[in-house]
Amino acid sequence: MKHSNRFSSYIPESGIVDGLLFIPDISGFTQLVHSTDAVTGKIITTELLTAIISQNQLKLDISEVEGDAVLFYRYGAAPSLQQLLLQFKKMETAFNTKRNELEKRFELTIDVSLKVIAHYGQMTEYRVGPFTKLYGEVVVEAHRLLKNAVQSNSYLLLSDSLYSKIAVSDNEIPHKDFSSARLCEAYRSLHQLCFTCFDFTAEQKVA
Repeated sequence: MKHSNRFSSYIPESGIVDGLLFIPDISGFTQLVHSTDAVTGKIITTELLTAIISQNQLKLDISEVEGDAVLFYRYGAAPSLQQLLLQFKKMETAFNTKRNELEKRFELTIDVSLKVIAHYGQMTEYRVGPFTKLYGEVVVEAHRLLKNAVQSNSYLLLSDSLYSKIAVSDNEIPHKDFSSARLCEAYRSLHQLCFTCFDFTAEQKVA
């Protein structure tokens, strides 16, 4: 199996490696599609996703763009909590700036916000024609976590498997403009998944 990304040194002969999945997702995307014409909606979606991708401070690889979400990944050790929070803030700031710019350009209200799911575990790759795809239970779990019951539309969600990899010395929170809570949810055909959610809704309301 050929691995071209910069983290290939982490991949053993088995092709199975620990890694981070980081999925920024646009809250309110379905309503955006329903409330705008196809051309305008396409432009808005493209520019919002481009704004997110431009702030890739963790040097993540992109597996694919999935409609309103970007599937980032990185092999090797998990980032610190501080790095994850700062990565979220960078992407959120760029996203909000671009959304405000687009609202002025198209003279309409774009009621969307950013949420991120971050998970950690074993994964591998497989190829279908020219496409390289990620494979593993961790990938399925990350996509299930996107369907959580969290009421906020602006948050960073860290799974327990990721949070457990973050060294205690790294748990310094760089700012306190959010609330946090640990939750567990049961998903059909999957074991219970637990996570910590950093909710930035209050910050959005102030802004």
